[in-house]
Amino acid sequence: MTGSHCPRIPFSRLLAAVLLAALSLALVSCGKREWPAPKLSEDRFRFRSVNVQRGQDCLIIDTELAGAWANLDSVRLHIEAIGTDPGDGCATCPFVPRISRFYGPGAPEMRQDMNRLIITACGLDPKKTYRLQLVASNVYPALELVTSELVVSPPQ
Repeated sequence: MTGSHCPRIPFSRLLAAVLLAALSLALVSCGKREWPAPKLSEDRFRFRSVNVQRGQDCLIIDTELAGAWANLDSVRLHIEAIGTDPGDGCATCPFVPRISRFYGPGAPEMRQDMNRLIITACGLDPKKTYRLQLVASNVYPALELVTSELVVSPPQ
């Protein structure tokens, strides 16, 4: 025998080995697939401010949201009348909402412009003082409800 002799690998075996290596690499890089999960720090929002104006028998609630405000899904408005009539609350008592209104996506009484949210609640007694609070839900149900501060709105 003269010189060194390398065994020849058939082309089909070489092609099969390269394809197997490429397929293995592709499967490893796929990773685990799951439904998107909310990230607390990135997907939450809060009420930065809540201002109330009165117009005849309506409360006009003008709010500013901070954080991931685009994740706002719906809002529930809790209202308590303060007075001496049956069913009214008192100014120094704990907040016990007597009226609750729900505003879902596309509700005509709720307008959202970027991080500004305006809710109009009508059919109320213009002579009464009201305490109110907003409770908002996130598009990610796993995230907790967002509650505004308690706001008092005296008659004009």
